[in-house]
Amino acid sequence: MSILTTITAIFGVALGSASLVLGIINHLRDRHKIKIHLQWHLEMRDSSFQRIEGECGMITVTNTGRRPVYISHVCLILPKKYKNRLLVVKKSIEGQKLSEGDPPARFVVPLETQNKYSKDLGKIRAQVSDSTGKTYLSKFPKMQQTCQPSETG
Repeated sequence: MSILTTITAIFGVALGSASLVLGIINHLRDRHKIKIHLQWHLEMRDSSFQRIEGECGMITVTNTGRRPVYISHVCLILPKKYKNRLLVVKKSIEGQKLSEGDPPARFVVPLETQNKYSKDLGKIRAQVSDSTGKTYLSKFPKMQQTCQPSETG
């Protein structure tokens, strides 16, 4: 009887440990993961490629995880030299749910904003807040270098 009890106990410990490890792995795999991308100097065009407005910026928010997330609002974070450092994107205030496989949420930053902060566009980040209060930040945008034709004499 003693050997049977020992084997059962060892089997129970092994099975319990394996279940715990699988539970932790599933929890880490199944959470939501937010990716934010901020771009500047984009032109708005209609379906016939006619220019609608001047240049604007775009914030793209994607849920690459498995669990849905509810975006409560999106804002821009300006450098410390500005008094009002947070600019809320008005179209994001009503919130939006992003589930696994949903298309990304896109928010346009108007031309006026881009022009007003044009000297610091490379230092501005996008921030997304979810319904639980957790915030996510974009990377600093990579500013495109314009090519100048070389002068040959």
